[in-house]
Amino acid sequence: MNLLSAFLLGSVCQETLGNVGESAFYKLPYLAIVSITEQDLMKISRRWLMAAGIVLLILVVGLGLKLMIDRSRVHDASWFSKAIIYQVFPRSFRDSNGDGIGDIQGIIDGLDYIQSLGANTLWLNPVFKTSSNHGYDVADYYTVNPDFGTNADLIRLIREVHRRGMHILLDYVANHTSNIHPFFLDAYKNLASEYSDFYIWTNAEHSTYEHFGSELTMPRLNYNNPAVRKYMTEVATYWLDPNNDGNLDDGADGYRCDVAGGPPHEFWQQVREAMNAKNPQAVLLGEFWIDRDKIPDYLNNKEFDAAFDFPTYMALTALHETNDDGPFAGRQPISFVSDMLRKEKTLIAPNSYLVRFLNNHDTNRVMSDLGDDMQRARAAAVWLATAPGPIEMYQGEEIGMQGSVTDTPQYMLENLRSPLIWYASGTGPGQTTWYRSPKNLPNTDISIQEQDGHNDSLLTLYRTMLALRQREPALWSGEYDLPWQSKNLYVMRRWSGNTMFTIAINFDRDFITWDAPAGMLTGGQNVISMGAYDPNNGKIKFNPGGYAVYKSPLY
Repeated sequence: MNLLSAFLLGSVCQETLGNVGESAFYKLPYLAIVSITEQDLMKISRRWLMAAGIVLLILVVGLGLKLMIDRSRVHDASWFSKAIIYQVFPRSFRDSNGDGIGDIQGIIDGLDYIQSLGANTLWLNPVFKTSSNHGYDVADYYTVNPDFGTNADLIRLIREVHRRGMHILLDYVANHTSNIHPFFLDAYKNLASEYSDFYIWTNAEHSTYEHFGSELTMPRLNYNNPAVRKYMTEVATYWLDPNNDGNLDDGADGYRCDVAGGPPHEFWQQVREAMNAKNPQAVLLGEFWIDRDKIPDYLNNKEFDAAFDFPTYMALTALHETNDDGPFAGRQPISFVSDMLRKEKTLIAPNSYLVRFLNNHDTNRVMSDLGDDMQRARAAAVWLATAPGPIEMYQGEEIGMQGSVTDTPQYMLENLRSPLIWYASGTGPGQTTWYRSPKNLPNTDISIQEQDGHNDSLLTLYRTMLALRQREPALWSGEYDLPWQSKNLYVMRRWSGNTMFTIAINFDRDFITWDAPAGMLTGGQNVISMGAYDPNNGKIKFNPGGYAVYKSPLY
C-alpha cells in the first residue's frame, strides 16, 4: 500500500469511528471490530465513501499491474522446442568484401540459403574482438571483431534474423578471457591492479595462472570474486538489448555457453535471474563435455534451458577425433545409441532440452567420421532430422564437407573449420579463402552450386527432411520410443495425436531384413526411403546405410 492509500484509508476509519457509539467498538490485540447501525452509516460522509472506493481501486489496479509484470518476467523458452539450429563459423561462412574472411554482412547475405535448408535458429561462433581465428579468447566482449564488421553490423544481422521470424544465439565465453583483455594486461605481474583478483594466479608474483586446457592465451576467471560475477552478468544482459531501449528486436535470443561447466552454479543462477529481467524468453544452451548423469545438475529450470547432447554424440561416433569407428560407421552396435536415447527420456527436468547433433567446430566432420560414405551420411541426416529435441547442424555438413584433425596436423582445428564451399570451382563472389583445406577439393560434388536443385543430392535430402520436421508436430514435439530390436537396426517411433512416424535405419555393414510392424504397414505411407526394398510379406530388406520413414495412424 502506498502513502496515499494509507492516508485515505486512515481517514475513512477515523470518520467512521468518530460517529459511532463507544459501545460499538471493541479493542482486541490485532483486530478491531466495528458495529455500525443504519443510523451510524448515514452519518458517514459521502466524500469518505468515495475515498474508500478510490483506495480499493488503487489496490486492485496495483495488484493487477504487479501480477502482469510478474507474469511477463516468468521464464518461458518454449520456442526453443522447435529449434533447428544452423551453426555459423563466421570466418568461414561468406565474405562480403573480398578480403577472403567471412563477415557479418556475409551472414546477412546468406540468410536466404540458411532458411532454404529449414533452419530457424542461428548459432554464431564468437564474433567479438580477439587475437585468434576462432574467437574463444575474447579481448573485448562489447566490440565486434573488426575482421567481421562493426557492432552496428551485428545489430543489423540480429534485426534481419528477427524480421524473418528466426532466432539467433551468440557464443558466450564466460570461463576465461583473452590474455590481451585489458583486465588481464593490467593485472599481470601487478598485485596492485584493481583487476588482480579477476584471475586465478598460481604464484605470488601473479606471473603464472590457471588457463583453459593448454591455452596460455585463455586465462581463467576467478568466480570467487563478486566483481567478476557482476562483470560477466552485465556482458550477458547487454547483448539481449544492446540499445537498452526495451525493444528486443536488436537483441540476441540467448547464448550458447562455452565451457559451461567451468563457472560455478551460483554464477549461472545469477545470470539466469538477470536475463529473465531483461528477456524472459532468452535461452541458455550449455556445452558440457561431462558424464550424462551430471547434466541434470545444470538443467534444473534455475540455470540452463538446454545442453548439447554430447553423451549421445559420443555413443554414435565413438571418439570425436578419430574416424570410421562408431555405430554410425557400422563398427559398433547401434544399441549404444538406442540405449542412450532411452535413458535420456527421464534424465532432465520438464521444459529442458537436449540438443542432438552430428558434428560441430570442435569435432571431426560427420562425413569424415563415416569414412566418406555418402549413403551413411544420408542415413545420418535422416537420423538427425527425426531425432527428439532441438537439433543442430554445422555449416557444410549438408553438402558432405570433410574435415579431421589429422588432415593437416599443423592445422588440426582449421581442418574442422574450413570455408563453406559455395562453388564447384571453390572461387566466386562470397567465397571465403582464408584457409585451404586438403579435403573438399574443387569439382568433386562438394559444393552448394553442384548440389543445389539436384533431387538425389545430400543438400536436397536435408531440405526435404527438415521441411518434414517443421510441418509435422510428431517430429519436433512428439513422444518417442525405441522398440527393442533383435538385429542391429535403429528403430524409433515418434507420435503426436493420432499420427505416428516410424524411422528405421540400417547402420550395420551387412544387409538386414526387418519384420515391420503390421500397424505401420496397414494404412501407412512410405514418406521417404533409400536402400530399403518394398515390403514383402511384412518384411523390409535394408542395404547397409538404408533407411525408411513411414507415416501412419497411431499403433
